[in-house]
Amino acid sequence: MSLKEKEFTILHVEDDPSLAKLVRIAFHEFGFRGNIITAGRVDEALDLLEERERKCEPVNLILVDMQLPDGTGLDVIRRVKTDPAWRMTPVIVLSSELAPGTINAAYVLGANCFVSKNSKTKGGFESLRALYASWLECAILPEVFPRDRLQDALSRAIHVRARTAEFYISLARVFEGTPEMGFWLDRSLNEGNMSNLLAFLQPKLSERDVSPAMLERLTDMQVRVQHALNATEESLRRTPVPRPAEVYRWVLDFLGALNEEVVAEVIGCLFPKGPEATTALKARAAIQLLELASHILERTEEPELRRRAVGLRDWADQFMVKPNPI
Repeated sequence: MSLKEKEFTILHVEDDPSLAKLVRIAFHEFGFRGNIITAGRVDEALDLLEERERKCEPVNLILVDMQLPDGTGLDVIRRVKTDPAWRMTPVIVLSSELAPGTINAAYVLGANCFVSKNSKTKGGFESLRALYASWLECAILPEVFPRDRLQDALSRAIHVRARTAEFYISLARVFEGTPEMGFWLDRSLNEGNMSNLLAFLQPKLSERDVSPAMLERLTDMQVRVQHALNATEESLRRTPVPRPAEVYRWVLDFLGALNEEVVAEVIGCLFPKGPEATTALKARAAIQLLELASHILERTEEPELRRRAVGLRDWADQFMVKPNPI
């Protein structure tokens, strides 16, 4: 795609409005005629990407500062490079944070380039000119191909399962040496198995197999699930030594973002394509939810947690595969 085309879009994540304005002015002076959208926070940038994904609007290049009010550029890079919709999008860090550990972490997470805002040999404007020449004139950027939105959604589901497995491993470390440790290790193993099953089923479906309304509901649900998982992970970071009741509440909050009706509809689409694998998927999901609900009910007397655990148990009963009557 030519950089002169208006469809070319840059996302600039920068909390300093004056610097964001400088980049916009400089790029247009250098010849850029595309679209530059800005975000001043991590959550704002991620919301913009989610919105553009739903509308099938591309982002061709991302510039990100390292120090942001609600996190760091590393948070943006991590999410971009693990999202099926955006992982091929080049990410350039434009920051005055030049600690070697930060630079290394950015590249480990998948950043394509790390540029200093204050070059020792060039002024700020000349640094921007060099960045523009390298990435917007000389570099050959990935083409934006039409995507199968259902495949993207399934890829994201696989990734969320993997993240959930990692979270459960973190809980096992918290409760090392107690019966809780074994329970959360089992949950991690189950999530890994679910991720593998989804990966097996993924090639059997495409966007044409589901209605636009169902796909929209699935996409909206996944946005909620990812936000809930982010909050759950953040809760553990803020409280690294939680009580079991706190952990139960976090996990129930995360599971509450799931919509059983949407899950059932998508699974129903899989039945004619791979009934054996889908049956296994439903059974594993139901067993895991039932075990989690039973675990909470056995270990807490808090009324609110017990009420929610009973609701989870009832939900799991919907997905338990019943044998056909003879």
